[in-house]
Amino acid sequence: MLLTLFGMRWASDGTKKPLLELVSHGISWNITMAIGLLTLVTLAMRWRDLKFEAPKPPGSLRILWFPALYLLLFAVLSAVLGLPPRDTTLFVLLNTLQVGLSEEWMFRGVLFQGLRTRLALWPAILLTSLLFGSVHVLNVMITGELLEAVVQAIAAFLSGMVMIALLIRTGSIWVPIAYHALWDFGAFMASAGGNRTEQAADFSLGWTAALPVLLVLPNFLYALYLLRKQPNEPRLAAA
Repeated sequence: MLLTLFGMRWASDGTKKPLLELVSHGISWNITMAIGLLTLVTLAMRWRDLKFEAPKPPGSLRILWFPALYLLLFAVLSAVLGLPPRDTTLFVLLNTLQVGLSEEWMFRGVLFQGLRTRLALWPAILLTSLLFGSVHVLNVMITGELLEAVVQAIAAFLSGMVMIALLIRTGSIWVPIAYHALWDFGAFMASAGGNRTEQAADFSLGWTAALPVLLVLPNFLYALYLLRKQPNEPRLAAA
């Protein structure tokens, strides 16, 4: 995550830019490097328990019906607001795929599975999600907008709970990777279309600042519903 942030800072020549501009004007090579580093470390440490496997059972994918409604909403918004140019769409797609892979690999893979050897299930769930949300405050280094970064951090904590619920219920990290990537792609595509039709949102307005959190709140509540019967299993034995 730090490699990604400092790479974005370096790539932007020290200037503050919106995240949308960074993901839509070229390939984010810093994220590519982060994935490469994760690959090397995972192979070197011989981590075999990161859940890079098919969902078990396959029918567990039925739980995606509610999260999929968000993807449908983003698709409708993108169609209504207007799709961005083809090059922009391609860059957003490539970069959001990288973000989904790298962040899920790091947080729901390496971090969560590592914490499970030290903590019971629910403390590991909450700590992973809190750390995932907290690092998003560092987006202020890229955008220069502290309030926006804090709101992103809160929304990321709520989304992190969704991703970890999908992981636990399906047994596969590929599910949160795919959903994370599609969520980011849909959100950025809708934002790209919106930026062409109206001015950027003013985060000094209370309701506007709360909008990202309000958007993800139903998904968070659904995640709690998915985990409602999950017992606080003891920590796992270290491999």
